[in-house]
Parts: sequence; structure tokens; C-alpha cells
Amino acid sequence: MKASKFIATAVVFVAAGSAFAADAPLANAAVTAAAATAAANSANADKLNLPTVTITKASATDRATVKAEAEAFVKNHKTMLAVQLEQYKN
Repeated sequence: MKASKFIATAVVFVAAGSAFAADAPLANAAVTAAAATAAANSANADKLNLPTVTITKASATDRATVKAEAEAFVKNHKTMLAVQLEQYKN
């Protein structure tokens, strides 16, 4: 009984798979057409008017200034736990 149910189920899956595979060339053609359209659109991408970003070195800040600011921050920094403990203390 179990073997016959298994064979019947296998036959149903094979039939469904072959029916699905028969539709695959149509879907494949649609995907190929969409890819061709996307390729044609990307060929014109060099003609787009995109803004350019120029990165220059900032003259106002140097390495020593940034390091001094970081050291001052670390000296004066309080963790969230320390802030909460001070609030609970008052």
C-alpha cells in the first residue's frame, strides 16, 4: 500500500514537472527580452548628466587638531551608565 502511494505520488510530480518544463521556453524568452532592453538602456548611461564631487583636503583642520579634540572628548566623556547613576543618585 505504501509503495503504491509512493509510486503514484512520484508519477504526479513527474507529470507536473514536465508540464512546468513545457512553459519554460516562453518564460526564458521573456527574460531574454527584458535583459536585452536593460542592456540597451545601460548603453546610454554615459550620456547622463550626473553631478561630480570634488574632494579636497580641508585646510582648517590638521591631524594635531583632530587628535587634541579626540583626547579632550575622551577625558570628559561619561558613559550612559555613569549618567544614569548620577540621575538616580539625586
